[in-house]
Amino acid sequence: MLIKFKRILVFTLAFIQYVFLHSCRSTWSYVSGRMSQPGIDNYFSSQYLGYINFAFLFSYGLTVSAFLYNLIYRIGQLGDRMNLKSFVLIGAFSTSLIFCCIGFFLHYEYKHPYLFMVLQILNGVSQSTEWSGLLAILNNWYQGQNKILILGYFSASPCVGNIIGDLYSGSLIGKHDLPYYAPIYMSGISLFTISMINLFALQECPLPNEIEELCEHQESMSISLEPILNIYKENSSDSQEYSLPSSHFNKEQEQVQLSYFDAWFVPNVAMYAFAFGCIKAVYYILGFWLPEYLNRNNVPDVAWITAMTDIGAAPGGIIICLIGYYSHKRAILQVPSLWIGTIVMIIINYADDLSLFGYLILVFIIGFLIGGTYNNIAALITVELSNQDQLKNNKKATATIVSLIIGYASAFSAINQLIVPLVKDALFLYCGLMSIIGGILLSPLLIKEIRHQNY
Repeated sequence: MLIKFKRILVFTLAFIQYVFLHSCRSTWSYVSGRMSQPGIDNYFSSQYLGYINFAFLFSYGLTVSAFLYNLIYRIGQLGDRMNLKSFVLIGAFSTSLIFCCIGFFLHYEYKHPYLFMVLQILNGVSQSTEWSGLLAILNNWYQGQNKILILGYFSASPCVGNIIGDLYSGSLIGKHDLPYYAPIYMSGISLFTISMINLFALQECPLPNEIEELCEHQESMSISLEPILNIYKENSSDSQEYSLPSSHFNKEQEQVQLSYFDAWFVPNVAMYAFAFGCIKAVYYILGFWLPEYLNRNNVPDVAWITAMTDIGAAPGGIIICLIGYYSHKRAILQVPSLWIGTIVMIIINYADDLSLFGYLILVFIIGFLIGGTYNNIAALITVELSNQDQLKNNKKATATIVSLIIGYASAFSAINQLIVPLVKDALFLYCGLMSIIGGILLSPLLIKEIRHQNY
């Protein structure tokens, strides 16, 4: 019972940690959208806002790719020399300090665009420790097939964080008409507070005397899941046998190192990279630019509309994960979700005088379909790829490939931040185009799943 309680506690603390980190991002998206509007409070142009967003995403993607490679390979043994909790909290405390600095500059109206550029570059580097570090901590506590569900639930944390950030902005600026720095300070202080709690409460890995209990639980889970795994094997392809994701308690087999160039030729890697790049680009375009788009079109209650993206994405990611987990068919859900979401975005683009209720409903649907698909792929990509024959029990190769895919997707979404100011009047059409391309790239998996279903 104690180990079960500790698992729940670790998951809860890790979830809340990432929630408040992501609340900083959505708060900045709302505030920066207002800062770029023409008028007396103008800090920079929308074009320069694109440069700032590019700088953040590029620095974030570059560093998170490097950290993911290190961590996926290094988390193979408990008691690793790297202190994961320190790794996570250093980034969190740095981010909270950066946001307090942003709040300070807004408070005293320092209208120097390069200051915000530099701070967002530092912000990208500091935030990059969170996702990879927290996933590594969860990997220390959760093993086997159960890990897929846990990662599916954890994928909702960015959405919850974005909702909280939108609530901060909507209530402090939209409702109470407080200055821009108010939600920035609030998000920075919130992140600092949860980081202080985790400094003392978060346990990065089981104690030596708890490892045996985890092994016993792992064995019982494997026995209880055997009927489900047998069904999966009957429906799976001959060329890809299913195995549980590699565990901390398995002996490492011979490791084969892949170069980044060779990694592109591993089956499904290029497809995953290009598709995930398109989906991530859509998610971050909406996250960074939807407030600016709504403000420019004089739409009221911007924060509440923006929050609907994540209110939809949180249950969307979990539902897609659960259905995929029990049916072992993910592309059948993901591809139609992307294309139906595209239809909804086209409706928004061409709808004249759309009511507030209409925006809320349609943006919620977009979040559910496209945001849910993004969260699902982002959380499970390591598990999916590690089950391929070429990568089974090979953490070096898996680390190379996952860091490659995440790095490419982050770079592609960063480049799109430079393109958006040029197509900002057709924001939803551009996002729809990216979603269509992402669905087309995933269509080989869709066809493969349909064929297996018919046999």
